[in-house]
Amino acid sequence: MPALGTGELAALSTAALWAVSCQIHAILSRRLGAHTLILLRLPICIVMFGAWWGASVLFFGGGVMVPGSFGSPSSFGSPGAPSPLALISLALSGVFGVALCDLLFYSGVVLVGARVALLVQSLSTVITAMLGYLLLGEAIGPMGIAGILIATGGVAWVVGDGGTVPEGAVPLSRAVRLRGVGLAFASALALSGGMVLSKQGLAEGVDPLFAALLRMVVAMGVFWPTAMLTGRLRPALSVVRGDSQDRRNFRLLLVASLIGPVVGVWLSLVAIGATKTGIAATLIGLEPIFIIPVAALVERRWPTPRAIAGAGIAFVGTALLCLRNLP
Repeated sequence: MPALGTGELAALSTAALWAVSCQIHAILSRRLGAHTLILLRLPICIVMFGAWWGASVLFFGGGVMVPGSFGSPSSFGSPGAPSPLALISLALSGVFGVALCDLLFYSGVVLVGARVALLVQSLSTVITAMLGYLLLGEAIGPMGIAGILIATGGVAWVVGDGGTVPEGAVPLSRAVRLRGVGLAFASALALSGGMVLSKQGLAEGVDPLFAALLRMVVAMGVFWPTAMLTGRLRPALSVVRGDSQDRRNFRLLLVASLIGPVVGVWLSLVAIGATKTGIAATLIGLEPIFIIPVAALVERRWPTPRAIAGAGIAFVGTALLCLRNLP
C-alpha cells in the first residue's frame, strides 16, 4: 500500500481541523447566537487572511493574480488583471457562499447539532456538480450520477434518524428537526451557488488567497450594515468587552477562526497543489466523518449506528462524485 504523500496528509489534516473548528463554532452559536457568531468571526478572519495575503505579497511574490496567468499581472491596472465580471462573481460568491451560507448553517446547528447539519451541508458537492452541469456544461457521467444517488440516500437516511439530539437538549420534535435540516440544506444551496460564482474569478487566474479575502470583505460589507439597521450589531460587539464568560467565548472564537478558516484553508491549498484535485476533495470530504468522534466527546452522546452508517454511505457517494474525472 503506497504511503500517504504531502497532499493527502494535508487534505486529511484539513478535514480534521475543519471538524474541530466546526464543533467549536457550534458551541459558540448556541451560546451567542448565529448572528453574533458571524458578526464577530468575519472581521477576525479578514484580519488573519489580510495579514496572510499581505505577507505573501511582500515576501513570496504573491498578488492579485497567480504568477504566469494572463501576462503575470500583479495589480488591477495590468493587462491581465481580473475582469469586472470576475470581481463581481467573487463578490457575489462572498454574499452567498460566506455570509448567507454561514448564517443558515449555524442557525441550523443550534437546532440539530453540528454533526447532522454538517452532513446535510455536505450535499453542496452534489448540488455544485448539478449546477455545473446545468449552467457550465460540465459532465457528470455514470460514476457521478451513482455518487449523487448514494450521497443523497446516505444523508436522507441520517436525517430520518430520530436519535439526533444536540448537547443539553430534549428530544427534538419532528417540526424542529425538519426546520434545522432545512436550514442546513439551504446553507448547502448557498455554498454551492457561491462555489459556482467563484469559479469565474479563479478561472481567470485570481490568487486564491486574494479571492478568499475579497469574499470575506464583501460578506462583512453586507452583513454588518444589515446588523446595524436591525439592532444586532451593538449586542454582538458587547461580547468583546463583556464579562469573563464573554471574554472566554471571544478567545475561543479566535482559536476556532485560526485553526479552521485560516490554517485549514492553507492546508487545503497545499493539498490541492500537491495531489490531484479529486483526491484532495475526497479526503477533505471526510469532515462529516471526523466530526462524529469530536461531537461525541464534546456532547457526550454517541450517534446511533444508523447515523454512523449513513454518514459513511454519504461519504462513499461524495467520493465517487469527486473522483469521477480521474483517469
